[in-house]
Amino acid sequence: MGFVCRAVGALLVLFGTLAMPVVASAQTKIRIGLLPFSESLTAVIADQQGYFKAEGLEVEITLFQSGALAVPVLQSGRIDIAMSNTVATLQAIEHGLDGVVLAPAAVARSTPPDTTTAIVVRKDEMKSFKDLEGKRMGVNVINSTAWLHTVAALELHGADHTKVRFVEVPFPQMNDPLLNGQLDATTQVEPFRSALMATGKAEIISWPYVETAPKTDITQYLALAPWVEKNRDVAVRFVRAVIKGAEFAKSNEAATREINVTYTKLNPALKDKVLLPEFGTAVNVPGMARTMELMQKYGTLQKPIDISSRVLVLP
Repeated sequence: MGFVCRAVGALLVLFGTLAMPVVASAQTKIRIGLLPFSESLTAVIADQQGYFKAEGLEVEITLFQSGALAVPVLQSGRIDIAMSNTVATLQAIEHGLDGVVLAPAAVARSTPPDTTTAIVVRKDEMKSFKDLEGKRMGVNVINSTAWLHTVAALELHGADHTKVRFVEVPFPQMNDPLLNGQLDATTQVEPFRSALMATGKAEIISWPYVETAPKTDITQYLALAPWVEKNRDVAVRFVRAVIKGAEFAKSNEAATREINVTYTKLNPALKDKVLLPEFGTAVNVPGMARTMELMQKYGTLQKPIDISSRVLVLP
């Protein structure tokens, strides 16, 4: 009788093991490099809402201040997926990175206001865009994505960007130099722009992304082609999870704002005042191609890249 009980018990354990969900017993760990800004929210939401876990993924997140800093770490193999921006992505590919775009993150809106760069000046001080010539304009990094779309917008409005004195200033530090006269204009983004506009001492004169590349992908999730070839199923599961994150953000604004405050360490007083990004659910190849055209025009990319061949094809 004891033998029978032990045999039945063993069979129950065996069948119980076989019946366990595959996801629960086979979590795959991936290392992701994100930016500490709201553009990363689709992955943050996917993590917090359990979308990664539901896809059998365990994520380890490292924060980088820019895509330009994350991409070299991706290339070194220390992370599996990096959030980058279109300019940094295309420049890295031109310089030999064997990269694959997995999914979009933030995209530019087709009409203002938008979370992307706005050209901001002190109130009532600029009568035309030509007035910016010879003036000091704050930009996070010269030749960056913000700089690129800003110079395109200046040309669109009849100003010579080569006559503008661009000064590199991190976004969080741009507001005070504008207000105290050290800068004449800034290319500011959310949430810092909302804080600046709340002073009542500044005005927006242009929305560069909206005017020069509406609906384009601003940021995207990037991986190395050899990693994707070896882990294609993992890459597809990652994409499904972040797309669910994008859909959550679109349909659950209040909850997304709460997550944004915690993740970006935003002043809670600004929780309902800042504009949240619009997130994409499919890579916009024509939009990225438009950015590539601007890069070639303004000297930040030497040769065209076949973007469509660099996008993960989903089953």
